[in-house]
Amino acid sequence: MLHIKKLLFTGISFCGGFIFAQQISGISPKQIIGGKGEVLTITGSGFGASRGSSYVSFFREGNTYTDAATGNGFNYLSWTNTEIKLEMPVAFSNKIKVHIGGANYTSTDTLKVKANLGYRQANPLLYDLLTDNNKKGGVTWLVHPVYWNNPEIKQAIADVVQEFRCKTGVNYIIEPLTQWVPLNLGQGKHIIAPDSSLAVVGFNDRLWASCIVGAETFYHNQTQLLRFNTQQNWYYGKGQPPAGAAKFRYVMFHEMGHSLGLGHVNELGESMYPTVTLLPSDNWCKRDTITISEQRAIKHYISLSQNFTFRGCGITPMKPNMDCKDVFGQNLRTASLENEESWLFPNPASTSVQLKLSAIEQAEFSLWDTRGQKVMYSQVNGLETLTLPQNLADGIYLVKLVSNNGIKTMRLLIQR
Repeated sequence: MLHIKKLLFTGISFCGGFIFAQQISGISPKQIIGGKGEVLTITGSGFGASRGSSYVSFFREGNTYTDAATGNGFNYLSWTNTEIKLEMPVAFSNKIKVHIGGANYTSTDTLKVKANLGYRQANPLLYDLLTDNNKKGGVTWLVHPVYWNNPEIKQAIADVVQEFRCKTGVNYIIEPLTQWVPLNLGQGKHIIAPDSSLAVVGFNDRLWASCIVGAETFYHNQTQLLRFNTQQNWYYGKGQPPAGAAKFRYVMFHEMGHSLGLGHVNELGESMYPTVTLLPSDNWCKRDTITISEQRAIKHYISLSQNFTFRGCGITPMKPNMDCKDVFGQNLRTASLENEESWLFPNPASTSVQLKLSAIEQAEFSLWDTRGQKVMYSQVNGLETLTLPQNLADGIYLVKLVSNNGIKTMRLLIQR
């Protein structure tokens, strides 16, 4: 008697006589930044020779996975039967899924998304960038008198701004808000202020604008607010806050991170975790520095904000901050390189510079990069030629000359 047994195959497809199991065998890298354009590679089998209507799905805020409409909009770089490459979108840490036909297949590995850089659209990546909003090189945040006139709070704000300036290169400065205005974006002012009407601990408001020149539309952040709830028992110091107190500096890390394009993540220990007070955030809010992942994401965003080529509506790129500790903008220099004083030449320079000092003038020469790090130091006098370090990248640096005649600063453009 001939027995016929029916076999039910799940996740199996036939091709040229071979059987391919549809599965995800690996993902690389396993730790990534979302929205930055980093490439994620998914390996496995049975993905199909081309994508068609198949797509990749990621866990996201709201405890759901991206749907077909969103998944089909990602930037897929390649799709073969055994490998998928795509630009990593904004997502939360979790396993990933590949949807093929009516079925979906889940990775064994967990993808850790340590930071997210929010975008206007994912394919191609498009952002609301920062610009030279104050025509001094970047953005001036006006600090409410209640904060500015309180030395403890003012110091906390200055320390946080300096942390971002030195770790990411953003050109943010602070000044006092001398004339009170209502806390709304229509005022056109970037303001840091207490807010008695706020229902959450802290909040970042943003007003974007667009400018169209020909076929190009440029989007930028026009105005932002950082608001903090007055009902909180605030701790303005460093380190671990007392029990029951909310750490102001840490909450400001979070909200200022939003102002620099960062979105939420579900990774424990990151400043952009959705909660900033109580557990689990109380376990790590004692730190007084932003994380490495946050630095990487923001640096990418600042680079985009400093190097875009669009020119229209009076928009110009954000300039590098030449002294990262200059939170109050006391050493701002906005003149073009062509109009700088002639005591240092040539400018731009390639391998060396010359100093033109008085015959008996002795001085200390130092060169600083955009992160506020000293990259060269020398004691000089008179007309002297200095060889620039060979490992310096092309870009703008700050020259500082300290002598008995005072302090001189100049921007130096290095081009090799």
